[in-house]
Amino acid sequence: MSNDLKDNILFKSIFQSSVEGILVVDDSGIIIKANPASQLMFGYNTDELILEKLDILIPNKFKNNHKSHHSYFSKNPTSRRMGKNLDLWGLKKDGTEFPLEISLSPAEIDNKQMVIAFIIDATTRMAEKQALIISESRMAEAQRLAHVGNWSWNIQTGQRSWSDEFYRVLGLIPGDKKLNSESVREFIHPEDKKTTIQAIDDAIKNKTQYKHKHRIIRPDGTIRHLLSKGKTIYDTNGKPKEIYGTIQDITRHKEIELKLKNSKEKTQAILEALPDVMILYDKHGNHLEVHSPENYQLVAPYHDHIGNNIDKILPKDVCKKIRQGFADCEKTKKNQIVEYTLTIMGKLIHFESRIVKTETNNFLCIIRDITESENAEKKILENEQRLRLTLEAGEFGSWHWDLLSDKIIRDTYQNALFGLEAKEFTTTYHDFLNSIHPEDRDAVKKNITEAIKTTSNYTIQYRITHPDLSVHWLHEKGKVFKNSNGTPERIIGVTNSITKQKLAEEKLKDSEEKLRNYTLELEAKVTERTKELTSVVQKLVASNLNLEDQILITEEAENIALNSKQVLANITKNFPKGFVVVVDTNLNIVFIDGEEVEALGFSDLAHINATIYDGNGITEVTRDILIKEIKKTFKGEHCSFEINIQNRSYLVNTTPLLNNENQIEQILLVNNNITQQKQIELDILNTLTKERELSELKSRFISMASHEFRTPLSAILSSAILIEKQNGAGKENKRIKYVSKIRANVKNLVVILNDFLSLSKLQEGKIIAHPETFNLITFIDTLIDEFEGIKKTGQHINLQCEQTTISVFLDIKLLKHIIYNLVSNAIKYSEEHQDIFINIAIKKQGICIEIKDQGIGIPIEDQNNMFQRFYRADNVSNIQGTGLGLHIVKQYIELMDGTIHFKSEINKGSSFYIDFPLNQKQDE
Repeated sequence: MSNDLKDNILFKSIFQSSVEGILVVDDSGIIIKANPASQLMFGYNTDELILEKLDILIPNKFKNNHKSHHSYFSKNPTSRRMGKNLDLWGLKKDGTEFPLEISLSPAEIDNKQMVIAFIIDATTRMAEKQALIISESRMAEAQRLAHVGNWSWNIQTGQRSWSDEFYRVLGLIPGDKKLNSESVREFIHPEDKKTTIQAIDDAIKNKTQYKHKHRIIRPDGTIRHLLSKGKTIYDTNGKPKEIYGTIQDITRHKEIELKLKNSKEKTQAILEALPDVMILYDKHGNHLEVHSPENYQLVAPYHDHIGNNIDKILPKDVCKKIRQGFADCEKTKKNQIVEYTLTIMGKLIHFESRIVKTETNNFLCIIRDITESENAEKKILENEQRLRLTLEAGEFGSWHWDLLSDKIIRDTYQNALFGLEAKEFTTTYHDFLNSIHPEDRDAVKKNITEAIKTTSNYTIQYRITHPDLSVHWLHEKGKVFKNSNGTPERIIGVTNSITKQKLAEEKLKDSEEKLRNYTLELEAKVTERTKELTSVVQKLVASNLNLEDQILITEEAENIALNSKQVLANITKNFPKGFVVVVDTNLNIVFIDGEEVEALGFSDLAHINATIYDGNGITEVTRDILIKEIKKTFKGEHCSFEINIQNRSYLVNTTPLLNNENQIEQILLVNNNITQQKQIELDILNTLTKERELSELKSRFISMASHEFRTPLSAILSSAILIEKQNGAGKENKRIKYVSKIRANVKNLVVILNDFLSLSKLQEGKIIAHPETFNLITFIDTLIDEFEGIKKTGQHINLQCEQTTISVFLDIKLLKHIIYNLVSNAIKYSEEHQDIFINIAIKKQGICIEIKDQGIGIPIEDQNNMFQRFYRADNVSNIQGTGLGLHIVKQYIELMDGTIHFKSEINKGSSFYIDFPLNQKQDE
């Protein structure tokens, strides 16, 4: 019964609101029902047609035909459409006749035979038809004046035919025997014959329309330019059956074309380069023409524009602005500029529309995308801030030197590098040179002078003296810029401190120097002992001492040699934080010892005749480096390089060892362990990276917070001002409206502040889950009621679960925040009348909660970053939010041993899945 009532209400609504006229007529021709559209169409007032004869709506000259049609329809009552190709007319109350179309449908109401007539006023269609006839007539005349000739060719029979105008174009009298199937191609200019025949063959083969320009030679020898067009008809088997087409003499056009070629090319280039969209509207806002650059993304597809009104395509606020522009242009007789924004393909775009009234009382709108210019200032500020943060994170100072005025402007960090405190400081090149250490001044001046002379970039290192007389090392890069004449006019550069690196290098040099001194002392002692031994032997031979003296001298020499060997062994064996190696020309290890030899497992390498790269942990990369550097050392070079052995870093210094003939037979490799130094450098780099990330995070927080606070605070301020102005009696509703607006925005601020507070507590580890047992279904069902105040029109939240009771052991406060945040997002990012679903299911000893919407979705390129702090997708830039919600939700879920993931597709919605272990543990 209820459904019947709803259907009756629906049918009545359709009957009353239909734009077509609807008449219900009984079998005797009496009008039983007439909807408002039919009464308006025939010029009658409400219910004035009821119980009237249908004849009053039919002109006298058509009444006889109407009777015959009525009699025939009574015998054959079937639904039919009339008037499409018939001359049917209606009669208005004021006697005016107008054409119409009628659709008749038989119906039985209360056991009585009725006819339902659907009537359409065909006045507009008839006018359009008449206009079409006139247009076609004009087109035929234009073709005659244009000398267009027709032709056809039956491909299967070989039969051809040509119109009279075709003969005239070829310079022949219509019907001239000179034109036949064999001679038709002979009229084509010899130079164009091959391409013309090929064009026809290609069109037939590829099933495309034929269009080709070529020349012909008339019998009198004159050359004419033709435009030929053709279309092929194919049989059911796909074989070409017939081709027909036209030719047009375009000789005059060719001559004009040659004269206007340069002008046309310039104009075409300008039109193609224009980035603007041009739309022609009538005064009612209907689209008449649309011209846009290639691949330009319109608000709607091209075919949706033509003939449609702006109200069907553009938002109401944009339509209002454009119509106001029409009105202002009409009133002031001046061009108008209207600016508005539209969301296209998920992106907010700013437009500027210039409105011009045409001579035909239409309006031409030239629409330009000004998003880039609108965002230019914002991008410049962001780029400047990003550059500043990058320089600060890398401890770089920047400066600018105007070569014409000799002024050097430094930023804050550049001043700090020079020991100054000013935020911005201007100096001169002379002052800059005075601050450089005297030993480095000439070299710096020479490098900079050469860079300016050759207008090339330069990189230098130098020392400076701070006002407190401390000396610091700086590394500087500069780029020389020149003007249009090629003259250098300015230099821009960056500077960073390398004092720490230089100190480390000096310590390393000291260590190397000490090692080198140890080696030289060792060599000197060995040489000295060798000379002493030689002297002793010579003395023994020369003096022919007695055997007892000879034994004593020999023992003394042996003791000296043993002492020297012992000293050498102690030095090498106890070589600190590394080891020393001596290799021969075959790269075999002659000697190896040091503090780390045993730890590396290299103790036996000298005894087994191993090569330098046979040690445990020597990779192919290390092997190649060793061979390369050792070969260079055998050529007399002292080399210094780094290698990795068993996850240890070594700085290797090589020295050639000479024999008595001053030839290099062996080389010494001194390996210093620099692993700790490398780790320190890595830690410094990691620290710099973390500081840079923190700086970027702070920048994003400041930018987001300033934007999110500014919007609600502006709304609160404007509402407060409006309340102040609504003090009079009878304005209570407006005051209540503005107070509600203030409350809503204050609530938004509280939500934002709570997010910041929650983030802070999470980072400090102050939030701990306190689980308790409760019924999940009852909890969510109650929570749904809290969304009534924030839902959009027509939105419904549907809870779906097979069980009526699910007992869970979770933190009820954290879970409330999780569900509230995800459902609020679903409401915020969905349109009106789009439902939101909460699905709950038990899966494998776990509970799964799905929150699903049909909203704007998340772009695929943003999905991997959605749980990061302050991160928001590109398609929600115009929707309020902090970028913290999902980050906090994920942290809360993990505090309760849960997980979260999601699936999303643009403009189809998102589904978030939360999984918790189904813990039935009771409160203890």
